[in-house]
This record gives sequence, structure tokens and C-alpha cells, in this order.
Amino acid sequence: MLVRLNMCQIGGELETQLPSRPLDSLPPRLPKLEPRSSNSSSTPSDSTDSLCSVHVDLPNRDDSIGVNEPTSSSTSKSSKNPIHRINAPGSVQALVVDDDVLFVGVQGGSITAWSLETYELLATVPAHKESVLSLALSEDRSLLFSTGADSIVNVWSTDTLQRVYSLYSPFEIGDIFGVVHSIKKQTLFWGAQNASIQWQKISTDANITSPNLPFAPGSRKHRFFDSLGPGGAANVIADEDGTSLTLSSQGGRVLTAPSRNYLPYAHKSYIYCILLGKGLFNHDKDDEVLITASGDGAIKLWSIDALPSEGLVLLTKFKNTGSNVLSLSFRGSFLYAGLSDGTANIYNLASNQLVQRLSIGHGDVTQILVNTDSIFCGTSQGRLKRYNDHFTETECWQAANGKILAMSQTTTPGHDILITGGNDRLISFWDADAHSHTSIASSVRSNDELVNALREFVSYRTVALNHSCVRDCHDAVTFLRKQCNAFGATTDLVSAQEGINPILLAKFPASNPSKSTKTVLFYGHYDVVDAETDSSGANPTWQGDPFSLQPLNGYLYGRGVTDNKGPILAAIYAVADLVQQKTLSCNVTFLLEGDEEAGSRGFRQAVQAMHDSIGHVDFILLSNSYWLDDHIPCLTFGMRGVIHASVTVSSNRPDLHSGMDGKSVQHEPLKDLTILLASLIGPTGTKVSIPEFYDSVDDLSENEMKSYADITSALLPGHPEIKNEKAFALSLMQRWRFPNLTVHRIEVPEAKTAVTISGSAKAMLSIRIVPSQTAEQIAKSLTTYLQDQFTKLQSSNTLNVAITSKADPWLGNIKSDMYSALKEAVVDVWNPNTHSSHRFSPDTAATSAITDAASTNAPSPSASTTAKRSSHRRASSLASAGTFTSTNLPREPIFIREGGSIPAISFLEHEFHAPAAMFPMGQASDNAHLDNERIRVENLWKGRDVLKRVFSRL
Repeated sequence: MLVRLNMCQIGGELETQLPSRPLDSLPPRLPKLEPRSSNSSSTPSDSTDSLCSVHVDLPNRDDSIGVNEPTSSSTSKSSKNPIHRINAPGSVQALVVDDDVLFVGVQGGSITAWSLETYELLATVPAHKESVLSLALSEDRSLLFSTGADSIVNVWSTDTLQRVYSLYSPFEIGDIFGVVHSIKKQTLFWGAQNASIQWQKISTDANITSPNLPFAPGSRKHRFFDSLGPGGAANVIADEDGTSLTLSSQGGRVLTAPSRNYLPYAHKSYIYCILLGKGLFNHDKDDEVLITASGDGAIKLWSIDALPSEGLVLLTKFKNTGSNVLSLSFRGSFLYAGLSDGTANIYNLASNQLVQRLSIGHGDVTQILVNTDSIFCGTSQGRLKRYNDHFTETECWQAANGKILAMSQTTTPGHDILITGGNDRLISFWDADAHSHTSIASSVRSNDELVNALREFVSYRTVALNHSCVRDCHDAVTFLRKQCNAFGATTDLVSAQEGINPILLAKFPASNPSKSTKTVLFYGHYDVVDAETDSSGANPTWQGDPFSLQPLNGYLYGRGVTDNKGPILAAIYAVADLVQQKTLSCNVTFLLEGDEEAGSRGFRQAVQAMHDSIGHVDFILLSNSYWLDDHIPCLTFGMRGVIHASVTVSSNRPDLHSGMDGKSVQHEPLKDLTILLASLIGPTGTKVSIPEFYDSVDDLSENEMKSYADITSALLPGHPEIKNEKAFALSLMQRWRFPNLTVHRIEVPEAKTAVTISGSAKAMLSIRIVPSQTAEQIAKSLTTYLQDQFTKLQSSNTLNVAITSKADPWLGNIKSDMYSALKEAVVDVWNPNTHSSHRFSPDTAATSAITDAASTNAPSPSASTTAKRSSHRRASSLASAGTFTSTNLPREPIFIREGGSIPAISFLEHEFHAPAAMFPMGQASDNAHLDNERIRVENLWKGRDVLKRVFSRL
């Protein structure tokens, strides 16, 4: 049993030159000093050694007692995929988890708050004048404590991120590396650079002092930096940014810790670690003991029972000669310490014994953290090692490209998550489960499993038009089939025709079927557009391998994540959740093809042949489109149709020489083709000249005009870049409800010289058509018109018009039961009033806009006085100049149309005589078909939730 002892009088001077901290760079106003061994002859004796305390001197590192060498087990690996990564605005110095929010302290003095569900930035607060060095939470999680290199301890409300208290010392204590709070004593404790420990009772009757007093950290002079220069003049050094963060600028009560609550020379060096152990001793599970560790190699346990009368009373001391103690953690009666010599020590506090010594290696053990079955050790070389309860290494991987400076952990349903941060400015999330899941179905409700499935799905290079990707396409559809089988579906693979990828038919029956049970046909495609990358690496267009999922800053990057692999898996997992819960109210049939990006070759014939196998269909649902911007959820109810055509003019002669053979009366193929194309679009190039082309286009009704005005009104509050409402509405009409002809390219055989007359010329064009026009009729009219115009030329050349593909336009019924269910579900899921359980106060929580990770490696915080949703660079016509606030973001989705085309949607409607609906999951900036294609994590999660609600209510 440990014996409580009385504090003796402490005297003596602290050594002027303290060892430099190895964690990161020193603050600008403190000199960077070279490390010194704690047993140096010039180091004063520890003034607390006169206490009658227990000393445990450890063996040297080369002693074999209790040392566990790294294992070469096959379970240990050098690389591991993170669940997600976030670019922080500076070096990550501290991490702490509060339910669904991660608080991060960074170099530069800011505290940032991130959603643990979607990894989005929620708020940024300028908390300290210099770096934030530690964060801690009160036991009830109502208060957040921060310390920094400015010698200040701040206390924040976790609900509002408003500062409640600002505490500082009457002494020059330097950096504060750690803080803990005793809810039993209602007292804060912190350890500092000058080797002191200080404490302050947090209560409403505490003395309040003005921040302008001479001993306030922001105003008092530094003995070295603020000394008088030549001639007796002070050389004032301004902050680099020209600003000064005053204590009063952040609000809250400013408190001075009494000098009696100050223990100097608690250690011989910087106090790097401070913990509050609770229930360490068997005789009293609520007993609290303060634990500190220092650069002098000492770990000390202090009694806090008699603070008013005796202050801190030393109970036990463990000594590590020649090493700095950089990190501490505890579980039960065991204390875990990370040392600068690359080892980690485990002590049994009940018996005051060193029970194990782990040889970690890879530099200093800067972080150590324990959970129910694992010990995690992070190092200054960025390596992270996991050990089990038997002190055997089970994993090792590179977690950071630099020093690991902070670690925390949290638990999600079915998963333990480890979070690391370091001086590479990255926050990384890792699967911390000691045992992998035994089956897909057992963990279907985990969003992490959805991401893992998407990671594998994206890894298949399913480019339909690339013959070298045939194996990937077949592997991908097999992967999808296995997923559906594991979740309880009956599946079948159907080959459209030779050389075309299989179609997957997967049928999930309703949990409690009846005669009134509806059937939803969900259509999607697993093929993708190819991704072009710079193989030399000189001009990278993607921030990573396009076919390797890259989770970063609240987004998932990779080819196909938004078009259409992410939405497909979100729909499958939504159904699987309901199957497990036995709440699937409708039959859901998945029809997933692998040739949509190649024009859905053979799809129509294959579906007609399998019509009976698919069976009766009540609704058709797609998720293969995008919002109008990055903020407001949308429901799409219309798409233009398309006709793709090639027009070729050729002669029966070889290539000729323009000087030797060219003459004005001769019809050259390229000239003939040019005349034909000009005749198609008229003298202004803005109107299609095909006879009766516009006759069937619907007139603009008053109701339709009002719908465009409603869309514009919804967008205006968050988009000040919309200067002219009528012009913006007209631009939407031009893309959505009016037809258009586009000439994509003109090709001629490669000219041998600059004077060659090519023997043939070919143009590729498309016509986007609108409801009331039909693809078949427009294709015939195009062919007839071109042939008539070519006949008028009386050319000796020949004309060939080939219709390569065509699709009818589509206009949905927004009053259908499917759209009603979708709208209701979107309102439930995306209601901004329930967007986050933490609604930080707009008065103090300055939320930052995240710059697109494709163009920068780190977010750029921008202070604001209004809490806003994040703004992102867009790929659409809407710029990123504006953002929405929680008060003006619309509650309901916008009903929109699209200018693009999906050949299958109109065909499926006619084939099954069922209404179709489109539910977009992606944002406008998702870059489908472009470099750095992505989908926002929040959109994927909430897209899954919307579909769960729809499939449980129909």
C-alpha cells in the first residue's frame, strides 16, 4: 500500500538551461537549447528527493530484464489504409474526442472542431497566441481545456465553443504541456516548461483580475527578449501577422492562479505529461491521484487530498535515468510510459513495480495510449505499433510522414477508432479493432464497412471500352453479386451479348410481403470513364491513384465514387440494413449494368429478354445525377434525350496536293463537310436548321416559369454571385428544357504535308432533345436533312450519316408516391436544424471554408462572425463565393432537371410501365468523368439514410 506523506519545504534555484523539448519546435520567444542528460553534474538535485518516497531505478536499456523485442510476426505490417484523413491548418499538437466531435489543437494557436461522422470542419477558434499544446475534457464533457505556448490555460464550453475562463500564472512558467481536471475537487492542474505544477479551483466566486495588469502574459516583459537595447531603448518585436490576441478578445472570466497554488521545482525539467488517475488503488475506486512525468526521466504520483492546507503531496516516484518521459497513459492499476530512448515502460501501481519494458524503436515514443485489449505506441519517426495484453507486437505501420504528436480514440457502433496527428499536418483515423469481422453481414450497419466495400469496388478498373479491363469488369460484378448474396438477395448474372459486360439482377424480398407490397427497380452501372494520369509524375492531375480510394477532408476520391459506384453501394447497404432489421417494406430489385458509359450496348435487348425474370415493377429509381450546387439537396425529375451521330464525306481519290490538284470547281471532302455543318446550325450558329425541329417543343407555362423563379430564390441567399435572377433562370432553361446541337470534333486522315487535300473528313456531333421530341424522329430528320443538303451541292463525293446511339428524353411526375417518399426522407435527413448535434455559437465559433483538396494540401481557415456550412470549389456554373447559414438554407429539396442524358431511364419506364424517379447523391463539384472525382462522406451517409427511409415506407 502506498503511504501518504507530508510535503516538505522546497527551496533552491531551478537550473537556468533546461533540456529542449523533443516534440516540436520551440515557440518564437524561447531560445532553443540543446538537450542535457538529467544526471548531468550541473543539474541541481531534485528538491523533492528529501521526501520519504518510493524510488524505482530502472535498468539500463541493454539489460535484458523485462524487455520485449519487436516481433517479426506476419501480423505486423508496414502499411495500413486509414479510414479517413484530414488536412489540418497546422502541425497537430493535441486531440480530444467529445462524442461526435473531434477537437484539435494546432500550431499557430487555433482549436478546430471536426465532425466524427462526416469529417467536415465544424468550427475554428483562435484559442492561443501561440501553439495549442494540449487539450482535455471535463469528466461530464461540458468543458474543454486548452493550454499553449503563451503560458495560458483556457476553459471552453463544448456546446458553444465560447470561452468560460482564461487562467494564467503570476510567474514566468513558459509553455504549458498538459492540463487535467478533477471534477471531485473542481480543480484544474497543469504542468509547465519551468518544471512547476499549478492548480486553480474553477468556481463562480473566483477572483477576477484585469488582463491589463503587469503580470498578465500578454503584457509582462520577457527577461531576455524584452530587455533594453543600445541606448536604453526597448526593441519591441511585433507578431508576425501584425496582430495580438488579447485575453479580453475571446470573452470569459480572466483568473489569476494564486501563488499558493504553485509548486516550483516539482521536476528537474519540462513537465511533458500530466494525468489524473482515478481508481488506481483497490481500496478506493474514486480516489484521485495526480501523475506527472518530465524530461528528467521521473514519473511522480501526487496526492491532491489536502490541497488547501498542504498542497501536492508526493506519494511515489519512478526514475528513468538518461531518458525523457514523453507520454503517459493508464488503465486499471497499470501505468504506461513512453520514453525518448525508444522504449515503453509498464508499471503496476499497486505494487510499485516495473512489470514490462517494450522496445519500440523508431525514435522517441512520443505517444502512448491503451484501450481494453491493445497498447498503441506512436513514435517520432511516424511509426505506430500495437501490442496486445500479453505485450506481444501485433501490428506496426507508418501512420505519419513525421512525428506523431497526438493520439486519441473513440468508439463507433461495432468499431474502435484510433486517431493520430503530427507535424505533417494530417489527422488520420485508423481501425483499432483487435479482431476483424467474421462476415460482411455481421457488420453491415457500419459506415466504415461501406467505405471498405467502396475501396474494393473502386480498385476494379471497370472501363467498358478498354479491352484490357475485361477481367476487372467481371471481377467487379462478381464482387457486387457476393455483397448482395451475403445480405440475403437472390442473384443472377445475365450476358447481354458477346463482348459486353454482364448485367447483375439482384432481388431482395420485402420482410413481410403481402398483395399490396410494392416493388422498386433500382438501376445503376458499375462501369466508369477511364482516368488519364501523367505517368511521368511531372504534372499530376490526380492527387493519388484514381483506382485507389483516397479518403481526405470529408471526401472520398477515386474514379467512379460518385458515378456510380458510391450510390450503388449506398443503396445496397440501405436495403441490407432493413433486411437485418426485418423492416424492408417493399421488394427491391437491383439492375446493374456494366456498359452505361459505352452507350448501354445490348442493354435494351437483354432487359426485354429477362422481362419475366425481373417481374412486376411499381417504381423505377436511379441515383446517377448531382445537385445544382454543393449545399441544397435536390430531386431530379427531367433529363434531355440525345442522338449521337457521325457525318462522313469521302471521295474515291487518294489524298491530293492543293497546289498541283486544287481547283475551285472541285468538291473537297472537308469543304463539303464544313458546308453541311454550317447548314445545320444556321448563320448565327445558335439555332438548329432542321425543318420542324422546334415545332414539338413545349411552350413555357406560367407554372414552369414560377418553378424556375423558385429555384433561383432558393439559391440566392447563399450565392451572391448570381447578379441577374432572370438571366440565371434563362441559363437553366437553356440547359434543361431547350434542345441543342453540338459539334464535338472534326477528323481528317493525318496530313502528310501542310498542302494535303484529305480524301475524307468526318464530324462527330450530338443533339440534345427535350420531352415531346423523340429520339427516333429527330434522328430520321437529321439524316434526311443532311442528305437533302448534300444533294444540293451536286458533289462528286459520297455522304454517310451514322446514328451511333440515341436515347429519349425523360420527364418524371413529381406528384408520384416515389417522389413524395423521397422528399419526405430528404427533409428528415437533411433538415439543417438537425444537421449536427453540436451547434456552436456564431458569436465565437468561426467556421472555416475548406479549400478543395485537389488544389491545396491544407484548409485555409477564414474567420467569420456567422456559423456557415462549408463552401467548396464547384465544377458547375455556380461559383464558390457564397455560403448558406443555418437560418437561410432551405429545409426542402429543390426539384431540378438536367441537361445530360441516361439512355436507360426512359426505356425502363416504357418497358415496365412504371414511373421513374431520380435521387442525386452527388454535389455539383464531384467532378464526375473529370480528374479527382469525389463524393462527400456526408452525402454518402445521408444518401444511404434517405434510401433506408424510402424503402421502409413504400
